Amino acid sequence: MLCNEAIKISGITKEFHQFKTPIRSVYRLLANKSMDGADNFIAVSDVSFSVKKGERVGIVGANGAGKSTILQMIAGTINPSKGTVEVNGKVAALLELGAGFNLEFTGIENIYLYASLLGIDKTTIEKRIPYIKAFADIGDFIEKPVKTYSSGMFVRLAFSVAINVDPDILIVDEALSVGDYLFQSKCHRAFEQFQSKGGTVLFVSHDLTAVRNTCDRAILIDKGKMILDSTPDVVVNSYQELMKTNEITWLKSQSEIRSEYRFGEGGGIIDDVIVSSKGKYDVLDIEANSDISFKLIYELYDDFEHPVVTLTLRNASGIDVWGVNTKQMGLKLNGAKGKKEITISVPNFLAVGSYTINAGLVDFPENMPFIEHDHRWGMKLLTISGDTNCMGFINMKPSVHVDEGGK
Repeated sequence: MLCNEAIKISGITKEFHQFKTPIRSVYRLLANKSMDGADNFIAVSDVSFSVKKGERVGIVGANGAGKSTILQMIAGTINPSKGTVEVNGKVAALLELGAGFNLEFTGIENIYLYASLLGIDKTTIEKRIPYIKAFADIGDFIEKPVKTYSSGMFVRLAFSVAINVDPDILIVDEALSVGDYLFQSKCHRAFEQFQSKGGTVLFVSHDLTAVRNTCDRAILIDKGKMILDSTPDVVVNSYQELMKTNEITWLKSQSEIRSEYRFGEGGGIIDDVIVSSKGKYDVLDIEANSDISFKLIYELYDDFEHPVVTLTLRNASGIDVWGVNTKQMGLKLNGAKGKKEITISVPNFLAVGSYTINAGLVDFPENMPFIEHDHRWGMKLLTISGDTNCMGFINMKPSVHVDEGGK
């Protein structure tokens, strides 16, 4: 291990044994040997990387990717099945709410308990208590049992203790996510001060903005393996593309086994929505930035007073990212019964991803409540592929002027 390295892990693998019955698990623990009946689960597979002293490194990945398991092996709370972990310096770890704390003890008592686990004597920690109290900012609750704390109060105290016991390396799991925005900002300022004194920070976070803006490096973990170790921008962009790819695959598989949700009075129907782009008719895989046309085919079984057609696109999180209806557009459609068509053409500012197409048919009689005749949610799955080079849901195509102080 080089002298400028705080952490070095080489080929670590963590395998868990899942037994079919509890007695088999107890037998293996007492006998210290394997036996039949165990299903092995590999949480981390052959991961290697190092962290230099004074670096702040973020680890990103989906839930269950193996991120927390890696942190636990570095912190020493679990041992790797294979590979080695080398740590150069004293580690303070905030891995999960409750770790290292006794719920029956007061906040003050837990400060002394946590300090003793790190080998800090009572006299030293007594000098730190005013700083810990000030940072945690939980008032009189510091004298009450921590089992009475909210999750936010708990993480305030836990982080305050960890940052004030003079560690060389600070390891933080997703615990900070339960804190409010102001406390998270306070924590990141504490990271900066800690780094300025030569401290090393390794943390797992789903806050991609924090990873992008505050880390020196980032690491992408997926299905127990390290996919990428690079700059925060490169890793965050790659992670988002990976999630979008997984999302599209999942949604396509779901669309084959679930039917759309449909409801309404039935006085008319949405027969079909046909998508076109770049001269291609009836396509559902659209290139990013290519304009789109939606032909809505509908039929009125009776005469409508004021028919209105609606169209929305919904992402995988259930958020309507775009929508329109003919009433808001100022269009007055023919209400005579029969089969009809309307084509809506739009510039395509959608981010790469997948979207369900939803359409509806409503009548707005004079002096009466509107009548929902047909709503079809999840009619089809529209995929936007390529690269929009944007964050969020919509590519606004910004125009940028940079003024660096020149004339």
